[in-house]
Amino acid sequence: MMILPMKKILAGLLMLAAVPVAHSQELWTSADFSAGFGKKWEVGAEVEYRTHDALKSTERVTIGLSGEYKQKYFKIDAGYKYIMSHTLEEETRKGNIIPPYWIGRHRVYASVTGKIKAGRFSLSLRERYQYTHRLGKWVEKYEPDGETRKDDEWIAPKDKHILRSRLHCDYNIRKSKFEPFASIELYDNLSRQFSVEKVRYTIGSEYKINKHNRVELFYRFVQGVEAGTDNQNVIGVGYTFRL
Repeated sequence: MMILPMKKILAGLLMLAAVPVAHSQELWTSADFSAGFGKKWEVGAEVEYRTHDALKSTERVTIGLSGEYKQKYFKIDAGYKYIMSHTLEEETRKGNIIPPYWIGRHRVYASVTGKIKAGRFSLSLRERYQYTHRLGKWVEKYEPDGETRKDDEWIAPKDKHILRSRLHCDYNIRKSKFEPFASIELYDNLSRQFSVEKVRYTIGSEYKINKHNRVELFYRFVQGVEAGTDNQNVIGVGYTFRL
């Protein structure tokens, strides 16, 4: 099997990242830290930062904790995340203006992942249940002129139950620190009889710096399926440290 030179791999990744640059885009960054206990158990912490469309402003900041149990062909993991979301200026049905505001969310999840190898390819299927509780909050509201104050608007608490199904493929390049990957993930809204809410398509590569440090670069297209949901072009950069 022909091995791709490093320069061609890097050029390919740069071309992938350049695709959405000319269009509306978002930037997702993350840092993960984990430690193993024996060969089967691992605990971790993560932080994440995302921007709004066209890099206008911060979209969310997230911190989280997780744990996982691994066997040869499958793993089970669970975790908690606290998300601070930044909502841009909104216009109500009556034309009133709600300025940008921050609102918190609690999220818990549990996953089961099965994995097989076929030559230098690794295929995995992950099923994840995700529950998110958005907190309630009073926010400022103004008349259409944007200056005359009105009574505050109540943002009601909201619960969401999602089943995330992801098919992921890695390719191990012989004698290379690069590991390209691609995935497709469906978001099914359990409160709406498993209606598909959105689909994520991702392609990128991980780079192994050394035994403990890795970085990854990816391009992700998020297709909004529900009415009124926009598509997203995302460039992602991640860092992982493992003890």
